[in-house]
Amino acid sequence: MADMPTSLQIWLKSFNDALAQARVLGISPTPEMARLGLSTITQQFVTAPITIKQVIDTFIHGTAIPCRIYHPSPGNELPVLLFFHGGGHMCGSIEVYDPISRRLAHHSQHVVVTIDYRLSPEHPYPKGLVDCIMSLEEIVNTLVTQNISFRPTISIAGDSAGGALAATLAQRQPDTINQLVLIYPSLDYTLSSGSLIDYREGYILETEKIQWYFDQYFQQENNRQTASPLFGALPSNHPATLLITAGFDPIQDEGKRYLKRLTMLGIDNLHHHLDNMTHAFLNLEDLVSKACDTTYHYIDEFLNR
Repeated sequence: MADMPTSLQIWLKSFNDALAQARVLGISPTPEMARLGLSTITQQFVTAPITIKQVIDTFIHGTAIPCRIYHPSPGNELPVLLFFHGGGHMCGSIEVYDPISRRLAHHSQHVVVTIDYRLSPEHPYPKGLVDCIMSLEEIVNTLVTQNISFRPTISIAGDSAGGALAATLAQRQPDTINQLVLIYPSLDYTLSSGSLIDYREGYILETEKIQWYFDQYFQQENNRQTASPLFGALPSNHPATLLITAGFDPIQDEGKRYLKRLTMLGIDNLHHHLDNMTHAFLNLEDLVSKACDTTYHYIDEFLNR
């Protein structure tokens, strides 16, 4: 932990102390507590205002899937980035991720579309994935019906569980996707990577908590290996991929293993590893602003190369 920024170390200690106290008191996690936790840290630590000139709340065309469209330069035909938020398939929303979506639109100069896909445990696998598939299929019609100026070049991005959703779409519908951005992605529902042992507790996302998330998400006798993007068939036209990983993240090895598979198949990819960061650091921006600025720069550079 010595390499972590001091601000992150101090906050992480208080976070871990609170977790330890909850365990002493016998407080078990609930979806409501998890959702409140992600919302609270994001609201507390992603505070710098970003003005986007055009922001529209609507629904994905022909569906009941809420979405928010961010256009940083109305009137200009910009490429499109469909963004799937993280949160263990249980937490997160358009509102929680609004400041991050704004930053993606501002830095990348893309029309960003963020959706509220259905969450577990109320809506278990594969309902949220179905929402993401439908959103990709209808994103052009959605923008047309809203009179949005855009260029029909569609890239997709996701952080954490949103990375799993984005990677799954890249495998299933590669023809419609220009580029793929995976931000500390969760890609292995079988929990088979060594980093899950090395960083199993003490770094925000804990292995035991990941198992709990997945048990809420997969409520039937689902084949978790088949559902995992890490083990999915990679098409030869898999989109070029940017991968961001963090050095104190228990799921970092999943991203690295995915990258090796892409490289072996000759699929264009780029990897940036922030060795002094934890999982979900974009939600902790005020504590690690330099790392966040660097990450948004990497995304901008990749999408606009």
